[in-house]
Amino acid sequence: MYRLPFSARTRRASAIATILGLLACATALAPAASADRVYHSQHLVLTPVGSAPLRSGFVENIKAEGPMVYAHELFVLNGASPSTTYTVVRNFFYLEPECSGDAFVEEVTDLRTNAAGNGRSDFFVRPADVAGFEGLSGVYFAVTDETGSVLYRTACSAVTLD
Repeated sequence: MYRLPFSARTRRASAIATILGLLACATALAPAASADRVYHSQHLVLTPVGSAPLRSGFVENIKAEGPMVYAHELFVLNGASPSTTYTVVRNFFYLEPECSGDAFVEEVTDLRTNAAGNGRSDFFVRPADVAGFEGLSGVYFAVTDETGSVLYRTACSAVTLD
């Protein structure tokens, strides 16, 4: 077995130690990513309304609270009607965490399924979109067909906008 001369081994060990030291410094100095302390991301199950076909579905409501993206909403259907275009609707109840009273209803995005009835879409909420709506409110999401009939929806969820 060939061994490097002592001076070469020393230089190699020194180089490795330097690299590891630089990585440790970079890690220590990097800004820490932190989750929102008030409202955490939620996984909301979509359930069929009536006899609409669905193997599974969900809304992932991810609270980013960054300077460019306040939240990222992901919508997924599996085993819904094939080759269909749906509309995802957000029903927002300002300062009504039980989803009672009047809702601010907004069409969020279209969701198209493939031949197997699987589809995915998402929407980014910007900080300006939530300005003036701070506080504890209620929200539920619905998926509608071309006539506006609700085929799938989540339960009401309390959300804190800060």
